[in-house]
Amino acid sequence: MGAVNERAIGCSGKSVRRRTILIWAIGVLVLMLGLGGAYSSWALQKYTIASGENGGSPVPAAEQPAAPPVASEGHGPTPPPAQAPHGVAVPPPVPAVPIPKVQAVPAAHPPTGVTPAPAPSHEPAVEHAAPVGVHGEAVGGHGPDLPQISTIPGVTFVETMIQLMDQELHGRTLGWRPNDIIIGRFTDNINNYQLGVLEAIRFTTVRLKDSLTRMGDADTYDPDLEKALHLFMNSATSFWFPSAESCYGEAVDHLKAFLEKLKTGKRSFYYRKDSLVLLIANYRDLLGNVNRTLVDGKVGWWNSDDYFYYAKGIAHVYYEILRVVRVGYQPQLASTLYGIDIMDEVIHELHRVEEMSPWIVLNGDLDGWIANHRANLNAPLSEVAHLMVVMSQL
Repeated sequence: MGAVNERAIGCSGKSVRRRTILIWAIGVLVLMLGLGGAYSSWALQKYTIASGENGGSPVPAAEQPAAPPVASEGHGPTPPPAQAPHGVAVPPPVPAVPIPKVQAVPAAHPPTGVTPAPAPSHEPAVEHAAPVGVHGEAVGGHGPDLPQISTIPGVTFVETMIQLMDQELHGRTLGWRPNDIIIGRFTDNINNYQLGVLEAIRFTTVRLKDSLTRMGDADTYDPDLEKALHLFMNSATSFWFPSAESCYGEAVDHLKAFLEKLKTGKRSFYYRKDSLVLLIANYRDLLGNVNRTLVDGKVGWWNSDDYFYYAKGIAHVYYEILRVVRVGYQPQLASTLYGIDIMDEVIHELHRVEEMSPWIVLNGDLDGWIANHRANLNAPLSEVAHLMVVMSQL
């Protein structure tokens, strides 16, 4: 009986120990699970903690009160914030930042009833001539000045032709030089300059007779212009029977007679686009020949100045005539895309030629250290020729 009780007590003691161990094991497991859950909760919350303001302690994001909804503009006051849990410090509310309005992107097709804004015009603005100065340059240095022309069409145009030839016949010392037997042999620069002026006047007289003073192909030629052109075609080196001076002086007289017809209304000068295009086309043809001689590499040192001053004589007539054309034909130029801008650029380049006056015309290589004045003169004249090609196609 005692043995049985001992065994019973022993079994009971073992049972108690087993229960104790089991309880401890369960307690340890519960403790571990609790610690693990707390760590996991902290690990998830540490990236969402909001710092308290004014000394407030950090509050887990999970325990923060929900942000009050922002009232829409014009839709009533903002509702009060939700009550914070008891014992939890809440930072003061952050003032709402107004949300900028986003401008809506216009649709490809405007809504019905909405008139779209007119598209901007892409027509080039017509620029008028700059205010002029007193030394051939406009105020501000934007180009040469423009002349005041007569209200009677063509009067200033013909007067300019007369002045150009009269200057070479009577205004220059010793007058016309190319036919001088003695003095003319030593003034080849002036000789060739006068030949260039004469050639340009011939081309201008052709257009004045054929198109500028005729309404159409059925209109008659003016007899004074026919005689003037015939006399201008006489040889520039003729000494007598007839002499060049007498022929050209008589041609100028016929131009003066035609000028009186314009002033009295017996003849007319027509500002037409087609007549302007023909004049520019004739000037372009003559200038193309000039450009060729200015870049000819076979021209020697002793002949280089001859081509230089011949080109300057032609350019001088172009400069004076086209300034008159720029004013008289302004409505026709303005009606053409960039017509005024192109003509202004032509006159500007011709003004550059007017200012070129070297003491000695040199004929150096294009890549040498000595100047090549023919090439220097050809640069603006080539631009003029190019612009004239453009204008003759308008």
